Amino acid sequence: MKPIITPEVEEIYRQLERNRGRERVDDGNVGALIELAGRRGHQVLERELREWQATCKGTPSEPPPTMAPTRGFNRENVKH
Repeated sequence: MKPIITPEVEEIYRQLERNRGRERVDDGNVGALIELAGRRGHQVLERELREWQATCKGTPSEPPPTMAPTRGFNRENVKH
């Protein structure tokens, strides 16, 4: 399903072109903004919006994956 380009999305897009309005981007309009940037050939803005969308996809309840430190890590890797 294609995102719907509303007058509000158009206004946010115009602000983003002038390097303003970033606080108005949210999960509900980022898809439409990406579509609009792609149509208008604004590759940098499209890439920035895709990056914004990618960083916001995780849920806060999911902790970042981590690896337990090995025993004596610092001792093994420090030159004596």
